[in-house]
Amino acid sequence: MVGQAIDRTDTEASNGLMGSVLGALNNAPVENNKIGDVARGFQNELQKQGDASSLMGSLQSVAATGAIEQLLGSEQVVALAQQVGVDPAMIKSVTPLIAQFLVKGSNSQGDGLLEKVLSGDVDLGQMAGVIGMASKFM
Repeated sequence: MVGQAIDRTDTEASNGLMGSVLGALNNAPVENNKIGDVARGFQNELQKQGDASSLMGSLQSVAATGAIEQLLGSEQVVALAQQVGVDPAMIKSVTPLIAQFLVKGSNSQGDGLLEKVLSGDVDLGQMAGVIGMASKFM
């Protein structure tokens, strides 16, 4: 499914670009086994917020500026950090990378990867966990 989202002609994604985003996510200052939990928590927050087209602008802003306040309030960041067992600063550093991943795999209406994440067809936590696991063997 992720491959299909990347292959869509109306998204910004390419295998090289997605690889660099995934590499950055993998190098984020958080334990690899926690990245999946952060991603899953972020996915849950996105699913509460609405449809892909309404979220796309906020995700693009977060991906470009790193200002996650466009999507998550400070209480949501703290709650997610406590739930995952990491420092809130780690949520703030990983979330823009996840947003970038979603933006690059979706078109301007949010069709593609974002709509699959919102519908639950793609489990962000599972994807991020695979990235973390793969890094242990690289």
